[in-house]
Order: sequence, then C-alpha cells, then structure tokens
Amino acid sequence: MAEVNTTSTTRRASRRPTATVTATLAATAVALSAALAAPATANAQGSSEAIAQLLPAPDRLVAWGGSPTGACAGGVSTSLQGDGYPGSASVSWAFAVVGVGPCNLTATLSWRNLDTGATGQKVAQIPHPRISLGVPDPIAHPYDAIISTGAGRVEYRLTTTGGAVAGPIVVDTVGYTG
Repeated sequence: MAEVNTTSTTRRASRRPTATVTATLAATAVALSAALAAPATANAQGSSEAIAQLLPAPDRLVAWGGSPTGACAGGVSTSLQGDGYPGSASVSWAFAVVGVGPCNLTATLSWRNLDTGATGQKVAQIPHPRISLGVPDPIAHPYDAIISTGAGRVEYRLTTTGGAVAGPIVVDTVGYTG
C-alpha cells in the first residue's frame, strides 16, 4: 500500500528557466547591443540605416517577433512605393534579426489589388541572424524589388513563419499615362 503524507507539508520542485533559454536571451541582447553600437564597415550595410527602416511609417509594414527555431528575434520591414513603374509597386526590405543559431525565418509580403482582385506575394528568407537592407541582400536581384500589382489601390500584409504579422496598409499604384 502507498504511503500517505500526514505531515501536511509538500515539496515543490524549483522551477526556473533552463540554461539554454537564459543563454539565448542574454546572447540576443548582447548581439543587438553590439549591432546598434558598431559602425558599419566599408562593404557592410549600416546597422543604423537598417534600424531606421524598422520604425513605423505610412508606407511601411513592420513585423517584430521570433523565429521558428527560437534562436533568433527581431524585426522585418517592407517599405512600399506605388509610383515607380506604371502598374507596379516597388518594395524595399530591412532586417534586424539577432540570435545565436539558425533562424530559418521566412517573411512573406502578400498583396491584393482592391480594384482588380489580382493577388500575389514576395518572399524573403532569413536563414541566420543579420542586419541588412534592400538589394542585393535580402533579395537576389533588383528586379525582385518590383511587384506587378496593376494600377489601383493595393492592400499589403506582412507575415513571418515566426508568427509576426503586420498590416494591412493600402498603397495607390499608378497606371500607365502615355
């Protein structure tokens, strides 16, 4: 037969975060502090420029959160202009994602033309911690910055595989006037 506790006392196991969670958070804080404080090198994009692109603006979506691996956290933004090429919008990306391992983060910019019903998306991959802007990193070619949405009011949303969501915003895209 099982023993019964008759002393009215219980023993609780101490609960504290595991060492890896604490180490991850500490390393992320150190990496972000270093990235913000360090000047850019000759061939690197300036971290201060990337951070400025993560601030709210009327034509910008900013999504803050973690990564699917749990090893990274930070922000992803897209700035959108509807007056570039006729019937097209241009998008510029900015990342400030810090961490201690692989991120495996995917950012998806989804769009829907409210006047024509056309839809589409642009995807950017963030495989590891990085602070960067525009072309060529995170996109491979300047053409990737062009979105053929058609003329009209276009609604945009930004999501990440880490669960971050931003939007919607609506940007007017000009048509061909020639």
